[in-house]
Amino acid sequence: MTSLSAVGQTPPDSVVITINTYVNNFSDSDNIYHTDNFPIILDGKKYFLNDDRIAKSKILELLNELTNPGNTNNSLAKYELDTNWIKSNPANLLSLYSDRNRIDWNEQQKEFIFKKLTDLSFYNEELNDLLLSGQGYTMHHRYKNEYLIKFYNNGIISNEIKSRKYVWGYKMPWLNQSGDTLYNFNIETKLKDILSTKEKLKAPLKGEKLQKYLVNKIIDNNMASLYKLSAYSYQNEINELKSDFSVVSFEEVYGRGRYIWDEPKTMKIVLKNNLMYDNVSLVFLASKYGNTIYSRDSIKNDYTNYVNRIQSVKFISDYLKANPTSRLDIYYFNNKGINDYNIESVNKNPTTWARHDKWVESLRWSEKNNIKMTFDIDQSIKTSQQNDCGCNYRFDKSYIEKAIFFEINDATNSSSIWFLLPDNTVLLYIMDNLTALNFKRSDFNDNKEYGLIYPCAIFNSNGQKVPK
Repeated sequence: MTSLSAVGQTPPDSVVITINTYVNNFSDSDNIYHTDNFPIILDGKKYFLNDDRIAKSKILELLNELTNPGNTNNSLAKYELDTNWIKSNPANLLSLYSDRNRIDWNEQQKEFIFKKLTDLSFYNEELNDLLLSGQGYTMHHRYKNEYLIKFYNNGIISNEIKSRKYVWGYKMPWLNQSGDTLYNFNIETKLKDILSTKEKLKAPLKGEKLQKYLVNKIIDNNMASLYKLSAYSYQNEINELKSDFSVVSFEEVYGRGRYIWDEPKTMKIVLKNNLMYDNVSLVFLASKYGNTIYSRDSIKNDYTNYVNRIQSVKFISDYLKANPTSRLDIYYFNNKGINDYNIESVNKNPTTWARHDKWVESLRWSEKNNIKMTFDIDQSIKTSQQNDCGCNYRFDKSYIEKAIFFEINDATNSSSIWFLLPDNTVLLYIMDNLTALNFKRSDFNDNKEYGLIYPCAIFNSNGQKVPK
């Protein structure tokens, strides 16, 4: 690399700044879309970009930043972080977390996260991710920029650097002629001064602000593990279940969607005992109430009936015995086999049923009166039915409330959601892969290989489809 003293003695004859714009070609690569060149020429003792004079001091300041001996240093200390303090103060670091009340912070969670928060490798990783953010194309960002700066003396390139290709964010890290990676935000500010661009530059975080940002990223990245440890806050309550079950695992439910939605903090406790087949488990989803979780009495009283009824469905029982690698999980939501969220999903309610019926009536009236629609009427009815009627069986709520939710992962590891109804028929609600037991997607008039489908088919104990 050219020394700072040499640069000071020999100002460049010219500087060429090139901005390359790339466009995503959607094949894991990109192509040059546009190139802009900005030649800065030394005329006598003055530099000019086109007809605009550029102060010599700006050129030399850019060179000064380019040849800064600290450019290859991207340590935490460079961003004003005290690594010795980080390694010695995990509790203080935890206090910086913005969403601290999200977690109970029991002893197991603290022990786990303290190790992460005092490990400098995670800070370096998150810092690099921060500096490199904006590197990839997205749905709404198809273009990248790249800057090249070349300094010439006597027609020969004396110094050259190239930025990363970026969609947004920093131009650094830069790469110089020697292959060194340079981290110096001041290069960007000096470049902006020379080109007089209107872009808004934001310096990298440093000190306390960076410390807090990195702590939040480290904790958020370990959230799934923290949720797994959350249930230790209710160890005494969980131990009460050991009188009837072997406790296989326990953790807080992470995320919402398939099983629960707007419930409070919920523990997932997987249980086994000799009543269940080897590949059958009972999953107790117990919501937090005050300083404890839902009472364990209901599941102790109900589980025998639930397990016996599901294991008595012949076609399911036969499949489980013939396919020992398959797995069936019976869910128990606080004190019953189905919750309001899943009732609403599969059955909806009289208000939404009426809305669907009214929509269908209006479409049929339009057809009868030769009013042409700009959309597919049959598809519209199908979509409305799914949104407003679920499986469109329109069960009375007192009936569907007695159903039992269970999930099967079959021998191909395809997942499906079922409901055992009060009359001991079973409703196949969701398939999210190729098969559900021995049923295929084509059995339900679906020819796609992947994607979620709603068969909404009811079967008797022998696996025969019950007419709707």
